[in-house]
Amino acid sequence: MLINAIRAENLKSRHSNMWVAVTVLPLLTAAIGAIIYGINASVSLYEGDMWQQLWLQTGLFYGYFFFPILIAICASFLWRLEHINHNWNSLMTTPIPRSTIFIAKLVVLAKSIFTAQALLMIFIIIVGKVGFRFEQPIPTGMLWWLFMGWFSALGVAAVQLYLSMKIRSFAVPVGLAVCLCIAGLACYITGLGSMFPYSQLILGLSSQEKTLPIDSLTTLVPMVVFYIVFFILLASRRLKKIDIVAG
Repeated sequence: MLINAIRAENLKSRHSNMWVAVTVLPLLTAAIGAIIYGINASVSLYEGDMWQQLWLQTGLFYGYFFFPILIAICASFLWRLEHINHNWNSLMTTPIPRSTIFIAKLVVLAKSIFTAQALLMIFIIIVGKVGFRFEQPIPTGMLWWLFMGWFSALGVAAVQLYLSMKIRSFAVPVGLAVCLCIAGLACYITGLGSMFPYSQLILGLSSQEKTLPIDSLTTLVPMVVFYIVFFILLASRRLKKIDIVAG
């Protein structure tokens, strides 16, 4: 049943404009990261692994701003059809558990986030090899950086998907994501990054640092899982108890 629900969400999202955001925002981020890296490299601010420095300059900027907004945009697109033309009524009459509806959308959102991460890494490799002509080999550790950036985003995905389900407006959840980015940056600065989902993005995207600002993976991983499970349960409860009629 879950597989069929995921297939249905894939079909609905296939022609969605969210894939424009999935492509454009990583490309824009890579361009900005290249500019920042080029300016700093011109005054010899970098030492050591050039790939690591390029990812750090690009990834942290991405985590502070673009990545949460990208997730919010994708989440809003995934609920957009339900919020128009009385589609909520059709959805609520389908003979599947309410939790399955939310989980299926979360799986599709996780796929779009992973795609964005993969594209960002490809763009960074192009920048490094073509733009700056790095002679160092591409580190295999970049796969770990990709995975940690993706995994740390899943908590934010659950939050934004719930907000987009609850709020009919497309833009309001995106605006809330911007405000929560600021709160996430504050938590990161104060050392509470592993406890707040919008700070976890920054931690995950900085996972290539030797002195990772996380107490341990045993702190980050359970917190990400907690937010995923909590918002699945919260969404399921709301879908079961509230009769939603979209106009």
